[in-house]
Amino acid sequence: MPEKSVIQLIDEYLNRDEIELPVFNHVAQNLQTIMARDDYSLAEMSEVIEKDQALTSHVLKAANSAFYAGLQPAKTIRDASVRLGAKSIVNLVTMVTQKRLYQSKVKPFVPLIGGLWTHALGVSTASRWLCQHMGFQNVSEESFLAGLLHDIGKLLILRAVEDLLKTEPGLKGVSMNLVNEIIDALHAEHGERLMRRLNIPEVYCTVAGKHHDPDIKGDNIVLNMVRLANLTCHKLGIGPKKNEEIMLSTTPEAINLMAKDILLAELQVDLEDQIAAMQV
Repeated sequence: MPEKSVIQLIDEYLNRDEIELPVFNHVAQNLQTIMARDDYSLAEMSEVIEKDQALTSHVLKAANSAFYAGLQPAKTIRDASVRLGAKSIVNLVTMVTQKRLYQSKVKPFVPLIGGLWTHALGVSTASRWLCQHMGFQNVSEESFLAGLLHDIGKLLILRAVEDLLKTEPGLKGVSMNLVNEIIDALHAEHGERLMRRLNIPEVYCTVAGKHHDPDIKGDNIVLNMVRLANLTCHKLGIGPKKNEEIMLSTTPEAINLMAKDILLAELQVDLEDQIAAMQV
């Protein structure tokens, strides 16, 4: 083993900011820039997406999934944009492009990284569901995207370990249990750091950095939504971990949001079907 501990090696490597992990790919970035203007149009946004044929296909598939489906299928990106709205389209593009990041050439990491993607999709879906069922529709799309990105630090740490395996022979015998412990310890700090380095909007940086903080106040609705969605997914085993003993209605997040037992029970029943409908 190297003289430094495994967690020290990983932490120091992450602090060098050498890993390129695009939270938003170039298409999503272009869409974010367009949408920030007062005079943006859905036609302009559609043109940006349609330049990428593979992305167009995946976005249309998602737009016509059971989760979003209308009476008539969307045949073009413009059709989907009109039906869903600009924010939903940007989120779909981000979801499709994010999924491409959840891959690994390190065999032991493959099941974990697949579970992390399922968890990200679950938390994003549950966050939006809660907003739509609790009168917070105005932040439903922000909550969806915050849920999708909340654990980006875990993906970043796995990338760091993959890189270090090439240069630090002593890491090759490291157990997955230790890797998971390090991910749990470092992902919030380094996820937030990455997002701030990339100038991601504050709402998403805050969620990435504070979704495990012991104290949570009720003034940040998006943070509370994502934290409650995260706990729901952990309770149901949507992702790498499962803890059936979590009592959702007694959590600070549920209390802050005044989420009732019956609503949380309905979410748990709906969530797996919702996630299946979102798969692209």
